[in-house]
Amino acid sequence: LNAPEIHLCAVSKTRLSSFWNHLMLGGCYWRLYHHTAHGAGVFLDGKKIELVPEKVYLLPPNCNLRTWSDGIPEQLYIHFEVENISGSRAHLLNGVELAKAGCVAGILEELHECFAQENCPPARRKLLALSLLTASIAKLPKEAFSEIDCDRRIINACDFIRSNTDKEINLSMLAHIAGLSENVFLRDFKAQTGSTPYQYLLHVRYTQAARLLQFGNCTIDEICYMIGVNDRFHFSRTFKRMYGVPPAQYRKHLQEQASAEE
Repeated sequence: LNAPEIHLCAVSKTRLSSFWNHLMLGGCYWRLYHHTAHGAGVFLDGKKIELVPEKVYLLPPNCNLRTWSDGIPEQLYIHFEVENISGSRAHLLNGVELAKAGCVAGILEELHECFAQENCPPARRKLLALSLLTASIAKLPKEAFSEIDCDRRIINACDFIRSNTDKEINLSMLAHIAGLSENVFLRDFKAQTGSTPYQYLLHVRYTQAARLLQFGNCTIDEICYMIGVNDRFHFSRTFKRMYGVPPAQYRKHLQEQASAEE
């Protein structure tokens, strides 16, 4: 019996503030959120929904929900992909109540503690994240997701993108890797991932850029080079569109947050 593979894209914590206002949560990956306090959430069907501390939330790929924040809660977030599992447009915000979710609350507490420890091994953090994801997904109603037939050729193309963000990647190259014509590859890729190859590449690159801004000391120019973007102006403009603020301001916010909590 082969279980669906989970690929971790990001596992982190941040302090939300005004930058969380009016973001559009797009992208080809699932999201798990837990807020430690009140004061931030999303708009769903025009209604302002708060992400409360008593729940963890799972959002499917390409949910395109707009965010809001009038407080500064701490947010634990995990971005991830699940092979063979697709979300439902009728279930864009799935809350799992911690009081009724058995082991989910315990794993979540351990993961929060791991972030609080300076010497917590990254491997343990990833294992706790994977445990939290599997336990949380198992609590979703069956209507919240569906199984899809995964084409190994498309999976190989996705793996290539994730491993080669610093390289120039185009449709012709990816179709060749998959052994398909460009039109067939484009159709099958979108059917399996819910996004075009370009959209997939874009979100992989800029998720990596956000991690480098948060945890690394690289300059903006160095980050552009590392994620395969040649134009710094284009990088800054796209980053602002995806994260709500320019990259330099994003880094400054995180540094000020870290200093305030020391």
